[in-house]
Amino acid sequence: MPVFVSHKREDKDKALEISSYLQRCGVACYVDILDPALKTTDDITDTIMRRVKQCTHLMAIVSAYTERSWWVPFEIGVASEIERRICSFQAAYASLPEFLKKWPILKNQAHLEVFVQNYRNDTAVPITEGRLQSPTILSAAQFHRELKARL
Repeated sequence: MPVFVSHKREDKDKALEISSYLQRCGVACYVDILDPALKTTDDITDTIMRRVKQCTHLMAIVSAYTERSWWVPFEIGVASEIERRICSFQAAYASLPEFLKKWPILKNQAHLEVFVQNYRNDTAVPITEGRLQSPTILSAAQFHRELKARL
């Protein structure tokens, strides 16, 4: 159940830093700059849409650069349409557009830790008998409410 890490090219270092942290915590991530398919296709839009659909969560890295991005709002829109869990990480001071305030806003390492905890509650977890435990969070709206309340 990967997290799609959406970002503007200028924020790639922050995106890689966050995805690396999440992966160390056992959270699979998708970062487009690591996707070889995007280097060989002319249909970037279709590839991005497919990748967002393959993920359960989307974290948008937001900075002053994001204001000039076409892709970050597009990816958020795709994720929103298909009921993905959405949040943003405010990487640097940036004026957030009103529409992003609908979802949780992470601002630091402690917030990332809370995100990981909620992510784990949101996904099926193996138990000793080899069966899967049901997730404790049942909808995107519930995930958003619970994460916002904990931040």
